Amino acid sequence: AHFHAVLDYPDEDIDPFRESELEVVLSRQAAQLRALLATCRRGSQILHGLRCAIVGRPNAGKSSLLNALLGYERAIVTEIPGTTRDTVEETVTVGGTLLRLIDTAGLRDTPDRVEQMGVERSRAAMESAELILVLWDSSSPVTQEDGELLSQAMSLAPTVLVRSKSDLLSAPLPLLSLDPMPPVVELSARTGQGLEELEQAIRSALPRQTGEEAYGELLTNARQEEAASRALERLEGAQAGLSAGVTPDALLTDVEEALSALGELTGASVREDITDRIFQRFCVGK
Repeated sequence: AHFHAVLDYPDEDIDPFRESELEVVLSRQAAQLRALLATCRRGSQILHGLRCAIVGRPNAGKSSLLNALLGYERAIVTEIPGTTRDTVEETVTVGGTLLRLIDTAGLRDTPDRVEQMGVERSRAAMESAELILVLWDSSSPVTQEDGELLSQAMSLAPTVLVRSKSDLLSAPLPLLSLDPMPPVVELSARTGQGLEELEQAIRSALPRQTGEEAYGELLTNARQEEAASRALERLEGAQAGLSAGVTPDALLTDVEEALSALGELTGASVREDITDRIFQRFCVGK
């Protein structure tokens, strides 16, 4: 508005531009846009759910846990190792967080080419997960593969160790020398025992948010992110021009392009807003 007031009404008595004030304004707005862009991941999680991989050796109870969390039989469960050949995804709220649960094929070496493809997809799901539930069959002794899987999961994302089939005779939990220790939950998908403890463990495993964002302060898709990024790029261009000694009127193009990009997010008519602000803030045309 100040730019346009000076340019459109040169004969009016309007305060001149001060470079220091312009730099403060541009820096403040750039900082706000960076903060807005930082919400993209959080917005996607709220809209689509946090990617949560359920992993473990064959027959560890992964599909049974998925069904228990969903409240219905979504995945086929049998006692035959390798029943799950592909990833199965469903969305459910657990521990106050929307999760995109990914039931994976059991991780093991196998000559079966189809099962090998499922194992490869399981590892890919782990690498892209934002939360990992590692299942150990508590009715069987812990193996070296179990320990390696837990260590790998913890290196990739927040992890919860779930000792499944707790309704059966349980083998003792070995002493774990991990720092930090992941939350450990004893759970029976068949009886439902331990599901509440799992919700609490998920809450404790996930990074805490600093606060709830207000409506309009959270980006939730790629289109919004692209528009905000374009606005920031143009603002940074204006800052660079100001530092290089470009006159304020020459900065107007960058600033208006930034406003136009933000208008794609808000649906606002930039030119009408600027005109309204000129007459609100400056005594012109009288």
